[in-house]
Amino acid sequence: MVISVGSGRNYILLTIGFLILVVFTSGCINYYNPLSSSNSTKNFTFNDVSFDYPANWQVTVSNDNTGPSIVVSKDYYTQLQITITPNYGMSEEGVLKERNNTVYPGWEKISEDTLVIDNQTAHRTIFKGSDIMFFFKDMRFEDMVFVKNNNTYNIIINVPRDEYNSEKQNMELILNSLDIKD
Repeated sequence: MVISVGSGRNYILLTIGFLILVVFTSGCINYYNPLSSSNSTKNFTFNDVSFDYPANWQVTVSNDNTGPSIVVSKDYYTQLQITITPNYGMSEEGVLKERNNTVYPGWEKISEDTLVIDNQTAHRTIFKGSDIMFFFKDMRFEDMVFVKNNNTYNIIINVPRDEYNSEKQNMELILNSLDIKD
């Protein structure tokens, strides 16, 4: 069998072109697509509270006699909840004392620290746990609290522990963009 050089070259180029097509369509190479929905965000505003959140997440608001509660969720397990409660002049120290007396059944405290949210020092406690509410899934909980405008802002993050690293950026997007009007 005799193969001419010209047809062999075309065969090689065709084979390389086919392999490149297979690699791109299989998702082996990631490229930035500015129109991708995973990179887009939405803005939410309610009762002088606003923040950005991933566009493929949901926001719900409930309001009861203690104040509004805003839940930003990817799914049942991955959520950030902001509860706004009038503190009737209670100092930050009083709020923290009350918070320290709160018991979360099934949660084990991992650490405590502070961070800045909307130019306010927020006190954060990180827990791990697996309770019936989350079908005994191994979860990470972050409980943050700060006082502003005579209100106590309590933020609770819950996310499966094995998904925390992949969801951390989404939670930080919400927290870093949180703006509470004075």
